[in-house]
Amino acid sequence: SAPQLTTHRYFRMAIESPLLHAPSNSSRGISKKVALTAALCLGVIVASAFFISGQDNKLASMPRVSARAALTCPRMCGMPTVSSIGQATRRLPNLRGGAMTEIAKGVSFDTVAREWRMKWSPDADKASLVKAQEALDEVLTEVKAIPGVKSVQRVVCGGCLDFKVVTSLEADKFGDWEGSEFSPEKKFLEKVKGIDGISFVETQTYTLMPM
Repeated sequence: SAPQLTTHRYFRMAIESPLLHAPSNSSRGISKKVALTAALCLGVIVASAFFISGQDNKLASMPRVSARAALTCPRMCGMPTVSSIGQATRRLPNLRGGAMTEIAKGVSFDTVAREWRMKWSPDADKASLVKAQEALDEVLTEVKAIPGVKSVQRVVCGGCLDFKVVTSLEADKFGDWEGSEFSPEKKFLEKVKGIDGISFVETQTYTLMPM
């Protein structure tokens, strides 16, 4: 690199310059030249060690990115993807006979949920909320038929104007649903995005466990 070339050039000049001008017509001059060469070489070694050490410190201080240790927001919001969960977590026996996945010590799960959420408007006697519910009703049977589904829950907040649909699946079945692009998610989201008064339509995936 440029800094290394500059450093090496500097040391080369520092060594060559005094040697070129050192007396060479006597044994005393030769001895001085040898001593000077040894001293300068030692200086180069020490300086190079500091330079290399500085580079190592810079590399050591760089942030390290963990390899998919917990499942990608906004799509997975920081938890390991189900398809690669074995690389980032370990399996634990479940009291119900299945297997729990451990994200970290004491943090395990066997259920993954997909959330669809949006904001509705109180205008026109909450017409947007009514239409959001109608859109959910249209796909509800299809959602409940997803293999591995445990529950489908609806959250409505009259203060924050939230409308959320949370579909929970067995963790080992979630990857298959993800592979189908969470069908009928696309159809439902397109429907609610076209409703007047509906805004901030988002999705999120996370683990969901009773405590």
